[in-house]
Amino acid sequence: MKTSTRLVTTLAVFVGLVGASAEERARAEGIDTTRPHTVVVGAPRGHAPSERVDARRTGQSKSRLPSPPVDKWRRHLGGTIEVPPVVDETGRIYVALTVPEVVALGPDGKEVFRTRLGGAPAIAPPVLTSDGTLVLVTSTGAAVGLGRDGRVRFVTPLGQRGRDLDAAPLARSDGSVVIGGRALVELGPNGAVRARAILPERAVGALIEGPEGTVATSESGAVYVFRPPNPPRKVGSFGGQLRRGAALEGKRTLLAVVGGRSLVGLDLKTGLTHVRAGDVGLGTYDEPVTIHPRGFAMMTTSTGLLLGVDAAGNERLRMVVDKGPQPPDPAVPGAVGMGSSAGAAFFNPPADTRPSPALVVDAEGKVAFARQGGRVGVAKPDGNVALASERLCTAPVALQPAGDDKMVVACRDGTIWMLGI
Repeated sequence: MKTSTRLVTTLAVFVGLVGASAEERARAEGIDTTRPHTVVVGAPRGHAPSERVDARRTGQSKSRLPSPPVDKWRRHLGGTIEVPPVVDETGRIYVALTVPEVVALGPDGKEVFRTRLGGAPAIAPPVLTSDGTLVLVTSTGAAVGLGRDGRVRFVTPLGQRGRDLDAAPLARSDGSVVIGGRALVELGPNGAVRARAILPERAVGALIEGPEGTVATSESGAVYVFRPPNPPRKVGSFGGQLRRGAALEGKRTLLAVVGGRSLVGLDLKTGLTHVRAGDVGLGTYDEPVTIHPRGFAMMTTSTGLLLGVDAAGNERLRMVVDKGPQPPDPAVPGAVGMGSSAGAAFFNPPADTRPSPALVVDAEGKVAFARQGGRVGVAKPDGNVALASERLCTAPVALQPAGDDKMVVACRDGTIWMLGI
């Protein structure tokens, strides 16, 4: 049975609750479910069913990106946005607001439903599961599952709250979803807790579907693999700080920007790391990494460059996509050096500066970008850049593919833009 094929199977699940000792709970807590029910399995469907498009967090779109991108419609949703939206196979867009609401928009921008999430907003990006359930994690520590009609299917207390649960959840091909931060909690398709384990440190970025289980990366750069009933197992470390997690290249290589200054690969089998790209004096790298269909890693810099680097460290792509701050000119007296304000601003950007949203790439090699200054466009393989706007919004949160020749941009002010051709 191939997990890539969408299958509907009736599973008879029998209760087998056994009291766990303190030692067993330290390893991993397994909790089983209730009664026979129908489970849909297979990879979640959609143009962007999760943050970074897929479960490996590659940023690869199966649908064609628009070029040149043209403004088709925009909607303000009556609240601000802090987490990326998701898009199902019909083109419906699901947006979690910073107020306790989730809004569904049709491909034409019309509101399909608006559901209140009790008294607490979503703290992590939403995710679509195998059967199309939209799962959201609230700041008070509950997982809420919504059907396609916007009705609540389940509400599950998770035993954690706030930043302890803010990593992007992982929808797995068996119909389950893994939620995490300080702990990892696996929910079955009906929302029941199947397993729970505490991590030694808080996970950041997004949980990843790895070859041997769920992969979690910590702020310090440690990498853990969780496969119930076994406890999370540390497989290695990137050796430096991660802010927005990693992406899985191929079957076993994690790629992440470390400390904003280097691109590092980690082998999940051996735990060995290698620096693929170091500090090239072009500002800090934006996170996370995007994987080009031809197999090389891409990221942008704070100075507006789009860079591509292959496994051998060779530069495969270099393109200007934004008119960001440029490095100081050595020919200008006083432009460089520790005492130079221009040099300090370039090499040491403010700590609270938000990175630009991650890139999205399609099968043709077109790369969509949204810069923190509001510049949005698509870079073509021939080096040309087609702009949608120099300033689409003041602070873009994310962009996601939304079907052939369509993509959506979510802005922090609560505006959703649809771009097409």
